[in-house]
Amino acid sequence: MKGENLKWAYSFYLLTITIAWASFTVWIVRDTVNNPSPVGVLETSGATGLLGALSTWNAIVIQHWFRKRPSNTETPTGGIQ
Repeated sequence: MKGENLKWAYSFYLLTITIAWASFTVWIVRDTVNNPSPVGVLETSGATGLLGALSTWNAIVIQHWFRKRPSNTETPTGGIQ
């Protein structure tokens, strides 16, 4: 049971970090739009790149830990015993 709780805690922690980073990214993009500069463009591209990586990481974690397990009548290759 402890393993299941750790999965949920890690998933919500990762989701919280992603939401916080998304808020930071919106703030950086808004600042760059209001005051365009080469450094601002680099900051924006880095922030949005990391946000994309965090979104993908969230999807992979959810798919890996919370996918449906195969039933007892199916073999791991998908055939029926």
